Amino acid sequence: MMNLIPTHFSHLFMLCVAGIAFHAILWARNGHFLWSQRRIILTVIAAAEFWTLITDPIGGHVRAWIFDPEKVLGIWLFGLTPIEDFFGMAVVSSAAACAVLVFGYGPRRWI
Repeated sequence: MMNLIPTHFSHLFMLCVAGIAFHAILWARNGHFLWSQRRIILTVIAAAEFWTLITDPIGGHVRAWIFDPEKVLGIWLFGLTPIEDFFGMAVVSSAAACAVLVFGYGPRRWI
């Protein structure tokens, strides 16, 4: 069977699929509530992105992790972090914020 997604894009593809799936589940029944809480969601995303821009270069400098040039698109934000990492942090922090809001503070507290 032919591989439809090049292997160096597979992590980005999986991130997109998981992000769409988690957000679709959370927003399907709780869209009105989550829309009313969009300022909180955007604040969480902004804080996560800021944290990523601070910690990724430090982790890379001390060799806690490396970004393999063969497995990233080659687009670096501020020369510090690859775009995939930045996008991944946005997807994960948004899904986490939505889940906390729905299950902890939502009118239904379930999906």
